[in-house]
Amino acid sequence: MGGFSQKTENINQSFGLNSYTLSLNQIKYKQPANFNYIRRELGNEEYLKCIFADPAAIYQGYWHKIISKDKNFVAIIDIPPVWSKDSVHIFMELVPESKIKINTYHLSHIKADFGSNIGKGIDSLEGFPIKYKSSKYAHEAFNADTVITYPLKMWQKYEDQYNHCQVVVIQKNTRGLVCLYCFYNDKGKRKLNRYLKSLEGMFWYRDPKDYIEVIEPPKSDSIIHIIPRKKKNLIQ
Repeated sequence: MGGFSQKTENINQSFGLNSYTLSLNQIKYKQPANFNYIRRELGNEEYLKCIFADPAAIYQGYWHKIISKDKNFVAIIDIPPVWSKDSVHIFMELVPESKIKINTYHLSHIKADFGSNIGKGIDSLEGFPIKYKSSKYAHEAFNADTVITYPLKMWQKYEDQYNHCQVVVIQKNTRGLVCLYCFYNDKGKRKLNRYLKSLEGMFWYRDPKDYIEVIEPPKSDSIIHIIPRKKKNLIQ
């Protein structure tokens, strides 16, 4: 029987601290065409007050974004620091008894988005404007299982010029997720489908064959067995 060993290569070094999460989840980043990548330094992250009903409740900062070269579309990249050891639950070293399921965590993330956006907690996504892309699209665009999109209300313009927001959540079972907070102005709205098309393949969930190394046992004919020869009886 052969063995298996996961390669621990760092596949997204440009993402700083987030590259560790991407590598654990075997998600690879590819710079989309016609976009510029911008990375903020630690301690200089930005906060998305524009989509929070109560700006004082903001606690998460963002370090990475891409902006279209025509400056009409921006996507803030959110990489939640979650991964699974057993392919069932999120690994939480400080709270090992936690049993948060990795395959449905993205739904909790979406609930939190809508809760922050309207200013109150929610228990169900029923009635909220979420749209599931087809599984065929999810697989072909990101090698994922699920892609969900939804709009968020803009309480103020992002960077004083972007007045629309749509979120793209990308998820694969047993792995973590990636969220893109897309902001665009009225000009960008007219080309929204073109921008979203450009994001396809930006994040890609690698197949096991790309990062699992098979360790085969040695072939039987490569093992040399040394058997001591019997001594002749010299006394006749």
